[in-house]
Amino acid sequence: MPAAVRTTFSILLALHSASALAAPSAEPIRVSYTEQERAYGFAFTPPAGKGWKQDKWGSGNVSVDLNAGSTTDSRKIEAYMTRPDVPIAPIGGYIENIKRKLERDFSNSPVASISSLQVSEYAADKRCARIHMLLQLREPAADGQRQWAEQYTLSCGSLRYDDVGYELRYFHRYVDARRDPQLEAKASQVLGSMVIEEN
Repeated sequence: MPAAVRTTFSILLALHSASALAAPSAEPIRVSYTEQERAYGFAFTPPAGKGWKQDKWGSGNVSVDLNAGSTTDSRKIEAYMTRPDVPIAPIGGYIENIKRKLERDFSNSPVASISSLQVSEYAADKRCARIHMLLQLREPAADGQRQWAEQYTLSCGSLRYDDVGYELRYFHRYVDARRDPQLEAKASQVLGSMVIEEN
């Protein structure tokens, strides 16, 4: 199952805060695996700036975040491997599968509902689908403001290995007053740095 479909409340609560756009001085981060004589993974460049903290979770997956635990203005970048349950070709089928599963997962969610969902081809790499999802949390913040969880994601498949996929996500959790009009640009800069590496 593509990891884009795994969005759960526990992940939403784990979103952490962010700062400015990535700078050229930020060092690339790699997520890589070697198994059965196969080597694969990807690299991306996180935002530069003080306070971003890198952590590893699961089996070699990576997150980069700031301001852990904030529910009013937090961000998190996650980089991880997946096992796609449908081929990436044709990409249209891959896209429809992602949309269908996300809509199903949130159709009766007691935690959040989908306010907006767009899944499309990613022009820079035909192996990838680009996802933009805006969730409205059902519970308002303590001060009555609406709470949102917004994410931009690249969900990619391997051209060499049918059972290998790559995902890179940029999350922002915020209340109405903390909405970032530059969120798409900031997320696109990180997602655009993704380089898939396969041997």
